[in-house]
Amino acid sequence: MSRSIKSFFICCLMSLAAFLPAQQIVDGIAAIVGEDIILFSEVNQYAFEMAQQSGTDIYNDPEGFARFQELALRDMVNSKILILQAAADSIEINERNVEATVNQQLEQYINLAGSQEMLEMYFDTPIKKIREMLYERIKSSMISQQLQQEKFSKIKISRPEVITFYEQYRDSIPELPVRVNIDHILLREKPSPVSKEHSYNMLMEIRARIKSGDISFEQAAKEYSQDPGSADEGGDLGFVSKGTFVAEFEKAAFALNPDEISLPVETQFGYHLIQLLEKRGELIHARHILIPVESSDEDRKYVINMLSTLRDSILAGGDFARFARKYSDDPDVGANSGRLGEFSLQDLQIPEFVDVAAGLKEGEISTPFQSSYGFHILRLNKYLPSETISLEKHYPILENMALGEKRSRFWNEFMENLYGKYYVEIKL
Repeated sequence: MSRSIKSFFICCLMSLAAFLPAQQIVDGIAAIVGEDIILFSEVNQYAFEMAQQSGTDIYNDPEGFARFQELALRDMVNSKILILQAAADSIEINERNVEATVNQQLEQYINLAGSQEMLEMYFDTPIKKIREMLYERIKSSMISQQLQQEKFSKIKISRPEVITFYEQYRDSIPELPVRVNIDHILLREKPSPVSKEHSYNMLMEIRARIKSGDISFEQAAKEYSQDPGSADEGGDLGFVSKGTFVAEFEKAAFALNPDEISLPVETQFGYHLIQLLEKRGELIHARHILIPVESSDEDRKYVINMLSTLRDSILAGGDFARFARKYSDDPDVGANSGRLGEFSLQDLQIPEFVDVAAGLKEGEISTPFQSSYGFHILRLNKYLPSETISLEKHYPILENMALGEKRSRFWNEFMENLYGKYYVEIKL
C-alpha cells in the first residue's frame, strides 16, 4: 500500500471524527424496517465508507457527506426489506462466504488505518462492533444479489423489444468507447516454505507455553493472535454451527474434544491454534490464535522472475493459452485460458490494467506488474477505436442495453411494491 493512500484514509477518518460531533449527531434509531432497526452509527460508518471510496473530503464537504448519509440510509433500508422478502422466498446463502468476505474487508480497513487500535479510535467503536456491522451489511448484500439474480433470471428480451428500444433511444445512445481485447496470466505471491515454517514454529512454541501453564490460551490470544475480530476476546469465537468456518478450520475444530488444543492448522488466513471449549450437537464453542504467513521480498522476486520467464517463452513462440492454463492462478483460467476478452478502458475493473493496456501496441506483452490480485503479464490482442452503435453491427450490445433497461424498470416496480408490503419508518 502506498504511503499516500494510507495518509488519505487516515485524514478521512480524522475528518469523520471531527465532523460528526460538529453535527451533534448522537447514536439512535435512524430507521425501522419490520422489526429491525438501523442505527445512526451504522449509517455514518457506511456513509464514511462511500465517501472514502469516492475520494470525497468529508471535512471540507459536509454537504457531500450528508448526501452519502442519505444514500447509505436508503441502501440499508432497501437491504432490510430485501432480507425480509428473501426470508419469505426461503433464500439462503453460504455463511462461510460471508465470513471470508468480512475477514477480507476488516483486514483492508485495519491495513488502511495502520492498526486495529487506530481503526477503533477513528470509528469510536470496538472492533467487535465494527465486525458485526460489516457482517450484517455484507450478508444483506449477498442476499440482495441472490434475490436479484433469481428475479432477473426470469426476465427475457425479444428482438422486437430490442428494435423498439433502439428506435426510442438511438439519439441518446453513446458511442462505443475505445476498447481493447486482452489476455493475462496471474501469479499470486505465495509464501515460501521457510515463511510458512516460521509461522508454524511460532504457534508450536505458543502451544508448548500454554500446555506447560506458562500462559493461558486467552492471554496468548490477546498477546499474539492477529485475528482482528477475536484477539481482544481472548480468541473466543462464540457458538457457531457447521458451515461457518473455512473447511480446514472447521474439520479440525469439530474433531477436538472439550479443552483439547489442536496442532497448528493451515487455512487461507495462515496458521491457527484451536481450542474447543464446548460441543452441542452441530454447534461448537471454540477459540483460536491466528498467525498469518508473511511473504518475504524473496517470495516476490520469485513470482516476478517466473512471470518474466513465461513472457520470454511466449515471445519466443510459446502458446499464451497453454502457459496460462498451466501456470495462471486466475480461478477462471480453466474456462478462459487467460482470455479476458474485450473491454473499454474505462470499464476495466483493475486500475493497473488500464495503465498497462493503454501503453501497449497490438500483439505486445507487458512486463510483470502488480495489482491487488497479485502479479500479472498482459497481452494486448486488438485495439478497437471508438464508433457509433448501430442495430446491424452491434445487436448483442443493444440487446444487453435493452435487457438492462427492462430489468431496471422491473426492479423499481418490485421495490415499490415491497415498500407497500413491509413496515418502514424513516426517523433521520
